[in-house]
Amino acid sequence: MKAKEANTKIALLMNKNSYAGRQYLSKLTNLDIDVITFGNFSEIDTLEEERCGNLWKPPKEDYLKKHFNFFNFKNLKSKDLKNFLNKKKYEIGIQGGTGILKNEIIQLFSLGILNFHPGDLPRYRGCSAPEWQIFEGNKVVCTCHLIDEGIDTGNIILKKTLKVDLDSYNSFRASIYPEISIFVKKVLMKIKKDQSIISNATIQREDIAIYRKYISQKKIIKIDEKLKAQYKKKI
Repeated sequence: MKAKEANTKIALLMNKNSYAGRQYLSKLTNLDIDVITFGNFSEIDTLEEERCGNLWKPPKEDYLKKHFNFFNFKNLKSKDLKNFLNKKKYEIGIQGGTGILKNEIIQLFSLGILNFHPGDLPRYRGCSAPEWQIFEGNKVVCTCHLIDEGIDTGNIILKKTLKVDLDSYNSFRASIYPEISIFVKKVLMKIKKDQSIISNATIQREDIAIYRKYISQKKIIKIDEKLKAQYKKKI
């Protein structure tokens, strides 16, 4: 079933000031998207800035408000949120950095909520997926999948190999979400032209699924050493 672009109602859900959500939005300024935020978080994500070596700073929310309508709620359990979603009748949601979404929220989006997981599912579920892929000598793949109540278990829509910067760990980490944001735009444009890519999403194979734990600092140091050594050979 094909849908006219103007008729596809989309909302991006994110904690207030989410780094990932703000980056996604920076690539979607030409699309009609509402932004639903939760809580009141700091504009600075100290951990992410440390990982990225201050090489990546997504646009500020004040800038994004020039392009999108923002709606803030206390949390995902808010009754006002459920009433708002019932009234708006969105078709597509985008997970832009929130807590785990429950069915009572997911079901309020007629086509579902998309997650852009920076790992090749189902082999890289869970934490530190980009780092684990590099550590194991694989390409960094982002998987667009439908959200269900599991962790990274929903049906797969599309995958993309990310063109990450491999000069160092900091440059690698800083390049991940800017690359994913390009993929987000590509997927949304495809869905707007043909919604059947959602109904044709592929069920994940549980027999090859692997959940990853947060990668240790020791392994991150090894990744950094490996990438810097490779970079020196290139110059």
